[in-house]
Amino acid sequence: MKPSNYRQWKVLHYWWDNIEDFSNRWKGLSGIHSVIFPGSPRPIDIYVNEHVHNAEQKAITTFFSGAISSRGNKQGPFFSGIKLSSQNNLPMISIADSSLDDDPELSLAWYTGGAHDNFEANLTTMLNAIADSLKTELILVGGSGGGYASLNYAKRLAKPATVVVWNPQTDIYSYYERFVKAYLKSRFNFAHSTLAQDNWKQYCRPRTDKLVSTNVLVPETINSIRRLVYLQNKTDWHLQKHLSPLWSKISKHPIEPGVHAYTDQHIFAVQDFAEGHNPPDSNLIASILLQLSNTDMKAIDVQLDLAPNSGSQY
Repeated sequence: MKPSNYRQWKVLHYWWDNIEDFSNRWKGLSGIHSVIFPGSPRPIDIYVNEHVHNAEQKAITTFFSGAISSRGNKQGPFFSGIKLSSQNNLPMISIADSSLDDDPELSLAWYTGGAHDNFEANLTTMLNAIADSLKTELILVGGSGGGYASLNYAKRLAKPATVVVWNPQTDIYSYYERFVKAYLKSRFNFAHSTLAQDNWKQYCRPRTDKLVSTNVLVPETINSIRRLVYLQNKTDWHLQKHLSPLWSKISKHPIEPGVHAYTDQHIFAVQDFAEGHNPPDSNLIASILLQLSNTDMKAIDVQLDLAPNSGSQY
C-alpha cells in the first residue's frame, strides 16, 4: 500500500480517531481532515478551504474528482475544485477517493470503495456529519466519474442535497472497458482470465452489485435530489450511453438537445457546453454554483449562459 502524500497540499493536516470526534470538534477549520473508520485500511480525506469556517452561504460546494489524467507516479490524496473555489471565494470541501491511494495503477474508482472496506457507508456517514455540524445544505459537484459519485451519494444522504454535474457516468459498466476492468481487478480482485472472457460484464456485475453501487439508474436518483443542474455536451457519447438510460427512468420521451425541466428543481441541459467529453468552461460552473449558493434559488431559474471552453482545470 503506497503512502499518501499530504505535504504536497501545503496546508494544516488534522487526524481524527473516529467520526464522533471529527463531528464535535472540526468546526469547519481549513486544511486536510483525515477521519479513521473502524475496519477501513485508509482514512477518508477531505480538503476544506478557508471560506468554510466563516461561511455566510447556506450551502457548501462539495467536490468529487473525475479520472486523474496522466497519473504517472503522482501520490494521493487527490482533490478537485480548489482553484475554482479560490478564484470565486466559494466555501468548498473536496473529497478524496481513497481507492486511488491504495492502488497507484488506478486513475478512476467512482468513490465506491472495494469489496470489504465499507467505503460508501463511511463516506455517507461523513457527509451527513459535515452537513449536520455546519447546519448547511451540501451542493455535490463533479464531472464524469465525479458526476457519478455526486449522483450516487445525493440519494444516500439523510437530508436532500443540491447536485451540479457535467457529462457524468450513470453506469460504471458502460464506461471505457480498460478503466472498468482496472477498477474491477483492483477493488474486487477479479482475475485477468475472468476479465478476458466475452461475458465478463455478466459475470462481474451481480458480484459487485451485492457490495457497492455500480449504477444510479433508478428514479430515486433524481427524486431524492432537492435541486439538480445536469449539464450534458451534445457531442459527448455519454448522452446516449449514460444520460438517456437515466432520463428513461423518469420520462417516456427521449432526451433531445435543449433544456428540459423534469420539475422546477431538476434541470437537464443538453447543449454545446464543450466538445465531446471535455468539461464546460470553469466560469460557467462557478456561475451556477454561486447562483445555487442561494438556497432559495430554483434550478429552473439558474442562468446557463454558454461560454467558450477555456480548458481550465477544477
